[in-house]
Amino acid sequence: MSQQQAEKPRTAVLPPPPELTYTGGQHNAAMERLTLGQMARRVPAALAQTARLASAVHRTAFVWLVCAQVVGGICTAAALAAVSRAMGPLLAGGDVGQRLSGATWPLAAAAAMTALGALASIAAGSAARRLNPGMSTIADLAMVDAHMDVELAAYDAPDFTERSEAAEIGSARSGMLLQDALGFTSGLIDLVAVASVLSVVHPVLLPLLLVSVVPRGLGSVFAARLDHRLHNETVASRNIRNMMRWHLTTPKLADELRGNSMRPYAHHWYAAVCARIDARMAGSAPRYLAVYLTAAVVSGLLALVTWGCLGVLVLGGFMALGAAGTAIVAMRTSTAALSKLVVYGAAMFQHALYLGDYTAFLAQAAERSGPRGPREMAAPEQVRFEGATYTYPGKDAPALGPIDLTLCRGEVVALVGENGAGKSTFIRLLTSLTAPTTGTVTWDGVPTSGSDQRSAWRHVGLVTQSYGYWPFSARENITLGQPGPRGDAAVWDALRAVGMEETVAGFPNGLDTLLARSLWGGHEPSGGQWQRLACGRAFHRRPALLVMDEPTSAMDPRGEHMVFSGLRETKDERITVIVTHRMENCRLADRIVVLERGRITEQGTYEELSGRSGGTFAELVRLSMDR
Repeated sequence: MSQQQAEKPRTAVLPPPPELTYTGGQHNAAMERLTLGQMARRVPAALAQTARLASAVHRTAFVWLVCAQVVGGICTAAALAAVSRAMGPLLAGGDVGQRLSGATWPLAAAAAMTALGALASIAAGSAARRLNPGMSTIADLAMVDAHMDVELAAYDAPDFTERSEAAEIGSARSGMLLQDALGFTSGLIDLVAVASVLSVVHPVLLPLLLVSVVPRGLGSVFAARLDHRLHNETVASRNIRNMMRWHLTTPKLADELRGNSMRPYAHHWYAAVCARIDARMAGSAPRYLAVYLTAAVVSGLLALVTWGCLGVLVLGGFMALGAAGTAIVAMRTSTAALSKLVVYGAAMFQHALYLGDYTAFLAQAAERSGPRGPREMAAPEQVRFEGATYTYPGKDAPALGPIDLTLCRGEVVALVGENGAGKSTFIRLLTSLTAPTTGTVTWDGVPTSGSDQRSAWRHVGLVTQSYGYWPFSARENITLGQPGPRGDAAVWDALRAVGMEETVAGFPNGLDTLLARSLWGGHEPSGGQWQRLACGRAFHRRPALLVMDEPTSAMDPRGEHMVFSGLRETKDERITVIVTHRMENCRLADRIVVLERGRITEQGTYEELSGRSGGTFAELVRLSMDR
């Protein structure tokens, strides 16, 4: 072996992505026990919910839809009755002209009813197309509103995310609800119409038809069960594939993807997950084939029995030849109606299961939404923590507290602590985003746990570490849809305070510039500019309680200086709390509060704490200088 061959690098074997298993969905066991009886009991509830949604979108269109379906059923019955009347003359003996003459008007009536029924079907489809988008929107808005209104503490519950994911499936299925309900009710109406005619022809024929369609119904039931099982087997892989697809295609991570040579592994990872899903989907094909083939064979045999019985009735003289002709037409129509009924019934049952998750989630979210109490909260002069703690659901020890602390208007407080010290939880309690588990947090003596938290938020300015890159105009990124009485003058003042006035003035359309490069005509600020805009939002609100969590971490020194200068100049207007890991920034604070493991361990000025021997803050200052 040559030296060049020996030095040739070996191709590394890339590790496969982890395989996750989804265990959520309260309806899993229900689908595994799916029977025709369960379908019959669940479908009416799904139909009722469909009717409520459709009526809420456009009542007139919904009435047109219902009327069109009823008219279609009447036309089906009338057409069959006319065919029955025409069969007598057509199959009677005698001259051909006389037979045709006797059948002309009944056949013309049948044709007219068929045409009218087709028009009714078109009208129903048109009404459904008008209703479908609105139904999807109503369901989607309900989900979005539920997430925006629910208490933040709900997100901490272990099952909230799982219930939310299951409910999203129900919300997505709302777009298919009406079409499947239309197919189901159409089959039901047609079946009733045909049954009324077929029962008159001979009472034995209808039970025979029901028996012949049962195998297909069972086939649909088993196929629905297979669909749901396959969905649960692949949902985790599909979710992680969709998540990874965003990571691989978003421009936000494009630099890291390329600069770190991630493409080979990223492609391998994504392709492996796709192949895993494809293998599950392809592997299910033999099961579907067996179900549908068995159902078709048994249904065919029973159909032969039905036709044989019809022949026996005719040959035995128990049924007239004209009635037999009517029965043949009615049997073909009723078979199609029964098939639609079962197929769409299975679909409606599935919808009912997912809609159950959807409605259960909305009900759960509604219990955790709304004001905590009727009392309105005013702009605070003082915020006081008295024995306040917060314990996350499922945890034994509190993440914060007990805390005893008073914050007053006019002072700047710096909140310092290592990661996991409880700073984010402290901010949530301070701003009434969450209520304390024990103890109290009061604004001027009014407890946040028993008041309308939304009224409190009107007096809060919050700059979080994960601030939003909102795809709004530059103006709306400052006002957040809440313009002040001074209009754009106040917007420019806020931009000036954070050093963004000249930058925004230079945008293609000034304040009207859309801040989203991915959208047509948009413009994308830099990371530091986005952070300045986030601080500008808080200054524009002129809040009574301003909380800024690492507000200048992405800024250059000039931007950082301007932001802190603005804080010092306007501090008398508000209570100001700054969370920071930069110890030098604490010099502007009137008071520094040090958190450790959810407890306040130190308080004081920069000079007091930095000079304290053995203190945590003094240690953090030394570490920040030793770089």
